[in-house]
Amino acid sequence: MLTSLLVIRSVNMSAIKIENIKKEYKLKKQSIFALDNISYDFEYGKMYAIMGHSGSGKTTLIQCLGTLDNVTEGKVFIENEDVFKMSPAKRNTIRNSKIGFIFQNYYLNNTMRAYENVMLPMLINKKFKKSNIKDIAIDTLKDLGLSERITHYPKELSGGEQQRVAIARAIVNNPKIILADEPVANLDEENEKFVLQKLKEMAQNGKCVIVVSHNPEIKKYADVIIDMKRGKFLDNEI
Repeated sequence: MLTSLLVIRSVNMSAIKIENIKKEYKLKKQSIFALDNISYDFEYGKMYAIMGHSGSGKTTLIQCLGTLDNVTEGKVFIENEDVFKMSPAKRNTIRNSKIGFIFQNYYLNNTMRAYENVMLPMLINKKFKKSNIKDIAIDTLKDLGLSERITHYPKELSGGEQQRVAIARAIVNNPKIILADEPVANLDEENEKFVLQKLKEMAQNGKCVIVVSHNPEIKKYADVIIDMKRGKFLDNEI
């Protein structure tokens, strides 16, 4: 069983809560709001699909939810802790221990083999013993169907295989929150279904999974669908 799919018993509890968040960019003398006064409560045990065209603010939202970027106004809580009131060191600890990121671009290190890429998050996580991390990385890759690709370099892998390695790297720390930015945009139909089903399984096992995408296929897997336009949430379906 996937390390990341261990059941979290705190389902239906708040994972990430945002209150009136704004993200403002200045273009000459004009203010542009990538996020415009959004409030929402993301719960454990659900898969959220945030839909919208390019420029709607989806990627900015993921970056702010994951504390990769700060908000201009408002608050972001992770398990009831106001993350932007934390010290940078504590915020980094929260990010590394509780959040897994999956991106459209795989961001694999081309000089490292598949299992070495997966080992990277464990090297900075004190809960892992250095003597065990290689075995954990290999087991996670096997669970994602990559038994024959463990020692391959990224350039030797297909796009779908590279995305699976990126997913293994994201979940190897067993984070409770998964943030995915267009995770199937570069994949063929078979790998797209594989990735979306794995994300769905993570939510079913208690994780909070938030996926931003313009791909309508995701609607078949999501528990909640949120439409986003010009930095605002328009509506959602449950």
